[in-house]
Amino acid sequence: MAWNEPGPGRDPWSQGPKGGGRGPGIPDLAKWLKAVRERLKNRGGGTGRGPSGGFVGLAIATAVLVWLFSGFYTVDAQQRGVLLRFGAVTGVAQPGLGWHLPWPIGKVMLVNVTKLRQASTQDTMVTRDFDLVEVGSTVQFRVSSARAYLFNVADPDDTLAQATKTALRQVVAEYDIDAVLGHAQQEISTKVKQQLQHILDTYQCGLQVTDLTLNNVQPPEPVQAAFADDIKAQDDARKLRAAAEGYAQERFPKASEQANRELAAAQAYSESVTARARGERARFDAVFDEYRKAPEATRERLYADTLRDILQGNRVVLVSGGDAAHVSVNIEGGEAAPAPEAGPGQDKAAPAPAAVPDPTDDARSSRSRERTGGGR
Repeated sequence: MAWNEPGPGRDPWSQGPKGGGRGPGIPDLAKWLKAVRERLKNRGGGTGRGPSGGFVGLAIATAVLVWLFSGFYTVDAQQRGVLLRFGAVTGVAQPGLGWHLPWPIGKVMLVNVTKLRQASTQDTMVTRDFDLVEVGSTVQFRVSSARAYLFNVADPDDTLAQATKTALRQVVAEYDIDAVLGHAQQEISTKVKQQLQHILDTYQCGLQVTDLTLNNVQPPEPVQAAFADDIKAQDDARKLRAAAEGYAQERFPKASEQANRELAAAQAYSESVTARARGERARFDAVFDEYRKAPEATRERLYADTLRDILQGNRVVLVSGGDAAHVSVNIEGGEAAPAPEAGPGQDKAAPAPAAVPDPTDDARSSRSRERTGGGR
């Protein structure tokens, strides 16, 4: 029925229901509202508060659903999730989607285990020869165990810094300051890395050292000038050593050539002396064989040969014992010089006696010449 339909008693509230029912004057809307009110009272537990009890229940249910939904989490490929329940670790979640009891019952802590982190240190160390040296280091590391990184130590970064200084002190104390400042830095870096990893494994920090390099290695500031002078002196010494080695390499071929020439001359002289000695030995053996056959004749011939060798090339003067007459004999030419005329008191007819050399004198002269020749 329309609201504007004409006629008395034609409004919606004055008409009864179709097909019979209650009489006119009792609206159906009031009955419906009463029924709804009764239903809301029944849902609210009969407290008489009206429809507010239903809305509270719906709100509570919605809050519970939201709370449960908040337990879902996602772990990226480079992360690991540490699961907690009432503050205790219950496991480690791998990459992917997961669910845990929401806060405040459960919690998940995400840790990046692939990211390379970096830490630097600078401290003064003591070397093996009790010198001071400033050593800086740069450490690259990553988290190897998320659970150990979060809960085994209070401050993993500070623990890493202190462990790095400890490892540096232990290794630097094994080297002299010249080695620390110079050629041994790469070797020191390798040893420090190994020692640092050993310390971190002992503490169970959950960290893995990937690289360690030394930097800013220098003596303390008050003595840097003295060390600079020392380094300059070492450089000068290396230059002088290189120059000396170059000079030696240049002179060595010439010296070797000269030495080879002298060795060749010595070898030739040795062979000459040996050949001459062998010839003299052969001649002596031949004379000895002749001597055994004719001793007297051989002796006379040797004596004559000796006199010839002594007097050959010398001027011999024969002087008589009783007068001043003398004869000059030239052995090589075979001529005799004429004797001077006799004086007033001398007999011209008296011939000058021939002077015969004394064999003993000749023998002495021969031995003297042999000694003189041997001394040369």
